[in-house]
Amino acid sequence: MKAKDLRKIEKIVLVSAIVLTLIGIVEIFAGYFSKSIGLIADGIDSISDSVISFMVWFGLRISRKTPDNKFHFGYYRVETLVSMMVALAMIIMGIFIFYSAYLRLVNPVRIVYPLTAMIILLIGGLTSLWISIIKNRLAKSYKLLSVKADAKVSTKDWTSSLVILTGVFLSYMGFAWGDAIGALIVGVFIISVAITTIKQASLILIDGFNNPELVREILKIISKHPKVKLKDLRLRMSGPYIIGEISITVSSNMTVGKVFIIKTKIREEIMEKIGGKK
Repeated sequence: MKAKDLRKIEKIVLVSAIVLTLIGIVEIFAGYFSKSIGLIADGIDSISDSVISFMVWFGLRISRKTPDNKFHFGYYRVETLVSMMVALAMIIMGIFIFYSAYLRLVNPVRIVYPLTAMIILLIGGLTSLWISIIKNRLAKSYKLLSVKADAKVSTKDWTSSLVILTGVFLSYMGFAWGDAIGALIVGVFIISVAITTIKQASLILIDGFNNPELVREILKIISKHPKVKLKDLRLRMSGPYIIGEISITVSSNMTVGKVFIIKTKIREEIMEKIGGKK
């Protein structure tokens, strides 16, 4: 991945963080005046998501640093470490929202200005949907775990707004518990997404690799060369990159030139498969 690509991603993540902050501030104020715990929860969720985006932005900036005497292989795993911090922040956020919603469920309060609350939630949800589409495309294109985690957060953000919107609507229709139930669902959703992210980041940080589909594709590429036998295959993630070592055995009467040609062809086919550079 080129430095200009990372700078492009950084800019998008930073802009999204600022937008989410503004959405969160509006939702919290609106929730306070309308007495909607769901709207307040969604506002807190948006601001927490903006903090997460700022963390991802910072991690991406650090990961662009070139290798030095202390970090010989570069700073790419800073991006993975940030994704772990993102997930931990999400768990804290989810627990807080869940507890606040539980208190409101026990002591329901009638929402004031419900139509205004629903309009704000709809605008915030559509904005978050637009942001999540952009981030999911970036995560898919560049295979950055922290951006993938941030994209999940944005996806959770617009779906949370939809859930809260439904809860406020139910409250508006006379079901006082609707607002609190919506906030409870959002809290659980946040925690579940965070746990999944922690599992993925932990696996990378301890040099684990869980992509059996890619392993099968590599084995298929090697098997296309009958004069070559696979001796060992080792893969691991480092930020947006997949680092691999492949050991093969060949016939003792094969020339060095022929081995080089086969090795180069295998390498090119694998790089083409995973979207790398030749």
